[in-house]
Formats: sequence, structure tokens, C-alpha cells
Amino acid sequence: PAPAARADSSARMLAELQRALSATTNRQTGFVQEKHMAVLRQKVIIKGQLAVQQPGLFAWHVTEPIRYNLVLDGATLRQWDETTDKEQQMSLADNPVFEIVSRQLKAWFGGQFDLLLKDFDTELDPAAPRSIAFIPNKDSFARKAIRRVVMTFREDRRYMEAILIEELGGDKTLMTFTNTLLNTAIDPVTWEVKPHGR
Repeated sequence: PAPAARADSSARMLAELQRALSATTNRQTGFVQEKHMAVLRQKVIIKGQLAVQQPGLFAWHVTEPIRYNLVLDGATLRQWDETTDKEQQMSLADNPVFEIVSRQLKAWFGGQFDLLLKDFDTELDPAAPRSIAFIPNKDSFARKAIRRVVMTFREDRRYMEAILIEELGGDKTLMTFTNTLLNTAIDPVTWEVKPHGR
């Protein structure tokens, strides 16, 4: 009965989160990403902004330590990096790996958690009532690299406070979100992959 009760609790929490997030058509937030690598003592810190606009727009803009931009627009992925100063574009239909990654990004950051249940099982920690863990199931492509993903939500459950990714090799990535705006107008420049004015 205990596993069944835990599964019911997870399903209830996911349903509540889905309802809370369904009223949000777009999101803009700053992020700080800390990568703790098992083989290194120091951590790698990345800062930037991300934006999600339903149904099909996702932008990831890294500002530190180097600039990198990625924009998903429907079935098209565009990216630019400061090192090469070149823009690349690809069709997700021609790149199944990128298609899977883009689907996961939209699900994690767009609050479409029902899309994740095909690849992940869920688990709750009574000591962390605002968190839910996603563990790759036996059929998931993520099982080869990821041990679990833990999402922690704001008290109002309208968006994430943090997301922790634990890899099988011991690496950990913690992403915390700052200055999150919900359902506010997004500057069209956000969907430009090359920095404005360049």
C-alpha cells in the first residue's frame, strides 16, 4: 500500500501543479546555473535569461561567462554563440535527438508535466513538500545519463524556484530562478537568436 499511496500523492501533486501552471501563457525569468562536476572541486556558474511563450516559443540566453543564445520556434532550432559569432539553424524533424531535447525543455519550463510521464516516474519527499522528483524509467532515453531531476516550486506553485539535475556519473546541476514574470508582454527581441544590433 505504501508505494501505491506515494504514487497517488505524486499524481495529485502533478495535477495541482498542472492546474496552477495552466493559467500561465508566458514566462520570463533570470537563472543562475551551478554545475558541480565530480572530477573537479570548483563549480561552473552560468547566468542568463529564459522565456517561454505558449504554444511553441522557447528562448535561452546565456550572458555569463560567454554569450550564447538558443531559440526554439515550433519545429525550428536556431542558435548563436559569441565565440564564432555565427548563427546556425536546424529542423527538429531532421534531428531526432534535438527533437527529444526540445520536447523535454518545453515540458520542464512550460509546465507540461504530463508530457514527461512517458519517460519519467515521480517521487515525493515528505521533508520537501514543494518539491517533486522525476526519475527516468526503464524506457527513457535519459536513463543512460540522469539519476533524477528534482523540481522545487514557489509557494503559490505558479512556477519553479529551482531545478536540480543529478547525473549518474556524480555531476550535479542546480538552476535557480530569479525575478520571474508571468503573463507579461515579452519583447520581440527575445526571439532573435543573434544579439540585437549585431
